[in-house]
Amino acid sequence: MELSFETLQNDTSGRVIFCGVWGSHAFGTATPESDIDTLGVYVLETERYLSLVEHPAQVADERSDNRFYSLRNFLELAADANPNILDALYLPRDCVISTSPYWEMLQAKRSIFLSRKVCRTYCDYAMGQIKKARGCNKRIHNPQPEEPPSPEDFCFVLATSPSGMPMRPVQLKESGMRLQRCHAAALENSGELYRLYDYGKEARGVFRNGMLVCESIPKEDEASRFIGLMVFNKNAFEQAKSKHRQYWEWRRTRNEARWRSQEAGVLDYDAKNLMHTFRLLYSALNIIEDGEPLVRFSGEKLQELRDIRSGRFGYDELVAKAEALSERLAAGREKSSLPETSDIGEINTLLIDITRKWENDHER
Repeated sequence: MELSFETLQNDTSGRVIFCGVWGSHAFGTATPESDIDTLGVYVLETERYLSLVEHPAQVADERSDNRFYSLRNFLELAADANPNILDALYLPRDCVISTSPYWEMLQAKRSIFLSRKVCRTYCDYAMGQIKKARGCNKRIHNPQPEEPPSPEDFCFVLATSPSGMPMRPVQLKESGMRLQRCHAAALENSGELYRLYDYGKEARGVFRNGMLVCESIPKEDEASRFIGLMVFNKNAFEQAKSKHRQYWEWRRTRNEARWRSQEAGVLDYDAKNLMHTFRLLYSALNIIEDGEPLVRFSGEKLQELRDIRSGRFGYDELVAKAEALSERLAAGREKSSLPETSDIGEINTLLIDITRKWENDHER
């Protein structure tokens, strides 16, 4: 059976051993506009691991807000102290959508995944959120026009510049040439260089449906209709199309409430990223100091996360506080009784035991 997000979401075979609500609803930071994200785990038969046909480690919906992990992949990530995966092992009860005896086997052993390695993984994720909060490549700082890019915008004509410099690329729109009046022919051994021929009203144009179409030019027209050479930067055009498509897909599906403050000029950073910085640092500190991740926030810490998300603090102030928490985490690491890393042998045994039990229970 082919595994897809749809088949696992509508699983009737018992392959999905766990599914739970993830994200802000699990953390306690949800707002009325918050999306509901889910995380699930499914079992694969032993023979699938031995098959030459590669099995999927993860499957997700179109926006990747709802994701299923194979049991093996989930355990690999947990062994590597992945914050999202470790926190999933400690989800609040009200976030559990479905469970099973196989998940309970995993839950009973969840402490084996906790190690001092969390100090690095959680801190790396947290500091990564700080960088993302002001990233110059964030879509909100790079809006795209409504009209998609035109291939003509990436065309240049080779001509003599006003300064007398020969064969300098000039943008098509500045050259005075109209591609609707032209036919193009590829220049031999040149890649993106084309000859242009003026056919006036008889021309079919160079671009048709966004594609550059080359014509066979009769020998008798070579000299009389040739008007110059054109460079078409096709790679740049394709990248611009992709960037435009991704931006407007993001605009169509984004959570509008998240971006209002930035678009209004009130904040110079993404407050949600900074909120996650502190969520991750506090969760890691809880592992080091109290022996398990802090997933559901409440009381003063929850209020602090809400205040950060609402933009009550300056960026520099939050960065300084995050650095102080990371120093506290580093100091706690030195005193921690947790192992340096997880025991891979023990985790491997757990994978085998759960898989075998599932196979025995689902023999056909």
